[in-house]
Parts: sequence; C-alpha cells; structure tokens
Amino acid sequence: MIAAAWWYWSSAILVGLCVALATMELYGIMQRGGYAPRLPVGLAISLLLCGAATFQDLVALDLGEAVIAVSILLALTYEILPRDRSTSLVNWALTFAGAYYIGGLLSYFILLAQLDTPLRGGWLAFLHIPPATSWIFLVLAMTWLQDTAAYFVGRSFGKHRMAPILSPKKSWEGAIGGFVTSVLTAMLATLLLGLPISYAAAALIGAAAGIAGPIGDLVESLIKRQIGIKDSGQLIPGHGGILDRIDSLIFTAPVTYYLILLTLGS
Repeated sequence: MIAAAWWYWSSAILVGLCVALATMELYGIMQRGGYAPRLPVGLAISLLLCGAATFQDLVALDLGEAVIAVSILLALTYEILPRDRSTSLVNWALTFAGAYYIGGLLSYFILLAQLDTPLRGGWLAFLHIPPATSWIFLVLAMTWLQDTAAYFVGRSFGKHRMAPILSPKKSWEGAIGGFVTSVLTAMLATLLLGLPISYAAAALIGAAAGIAGPIGDLVESLIKRQIGIKDSGQLIPGHGGILDRIDSLIFTAPVTYYLILLTLGS
C-alpha cells in the first residue's frame, strides 16, 4: 500500500482490489451466519462507489448521489428475482449496508489521494513525497502505530477490560496508549512530511483517529461475534482475513479526510 500510494491510479486500483476482497470476505462471513447477502450486487455497488470517488473530478454530475440511487434500485430489483422472498428485506439490507461499509468507507483513500495541497518544507522533503501520498501516509501511520502501541501497552499494563464481550484482550490502558501514540504520530508526521496544517490541527486529527481506529476494530469484532467466528478469513495465514487487517483503517480514513478538509479550510 505504501508504494502504491505514490501514484494516484495505482492507489485507486489497490483500493478497488482491497474493496473487492473485503466485500467478498464480509459477505462470506454473513453467509456462514445463515444470512444471504447478494454478493454480485454488493460487489457491484462497492466497486461503483470506488469508481465514483475515482472519476468525480472528471464530471460535473455528483457521482456519489448517482451511485446511491443506482445501488438502491439495483439491490431492490434483484430481490424480485428469487422465488423465495421470505428474507428479501433482510438480504437487501445486508447487501446494501455491507457494500457501503466496505466500498463507501474505503473509497475515502481514493479521495485522500486527490488532496494535492502544496506541502511545506518538512524534514523528509528530500524524498519528494507527493502531497496526496503524504496524507495517505498520515492515515496509515496513525492507524498502524496506534494499533501497535495499544497492543504493547495493553499487554504490559492492561488491567481494565474495555469491551470484554466483543474483544476480551483489549484494555482501557492499551486504548489510552494507542490514543496518545496517534496524537504524537500526527504531530510528528506534520513535521516530517511538511503537512500544511498547524500542530494543534495535527493533534486534533490524531485524537480523532485515536478514537475512530479502535471503534472500527470493535465494529468488526461485533460482526464476528454475531456470527461466532474468531477471524474474518484465512487470506493472510496466521493473521486472519483482510478485514482483520483493515478494520481500523475503514474508520480512520473518512474521519481523517473530513478533518483535513476542515483544517485546510480554516
């Protein structure tokens, strides 16, 4: 992901690939729980959302709104086809929600790749990192370092369980360690990458990511607990599925994107 983030089209293609894999994995989880989301429809909606984000700057039409209309029509029309319609509304709701959970939220990485704001002279300016790539690096660094810090702090000092039913190993001590790390990472990234925001704005972004990341993790845990499974898949041997790797990023990307727009506009 780090290498692909250097160029816009490689970023968009990689996000589309992750969206496709994660959507298939999510629907597979639901099917294991006895539900029947429509994979062809959900996959189409997820990729349409990525396409809308990718090509929005090239057309005057609001592609996001267009995809909402098309996806509702497509998902509901599909439910007319099966002979057994006893669970059609549940199937439709899961298909629609699953596609937007994955495709809708992950597509914010494509929007981040479009932020071509000039950078200041950061310590890493000699690497000539593109502006949009710097914003993606910010999201990745905050999320990954936060997760790492939360794990080690929780393992060393964790005594108070944060969500004993959803994720028994997570502690408030670990969450606080991850939160502080996210804030410090955002401020350090601003210095290193020359991000055109103040350190106060960076701290705000880091704090928001420090909250959104763990929530994204817990949301995926909620889904898995509903089904009664430990890992979302076996795509990465020993580390679970792709959802297990990107669950926090799914939440930090949109939160960070809008805070970046807010701070750049102030």
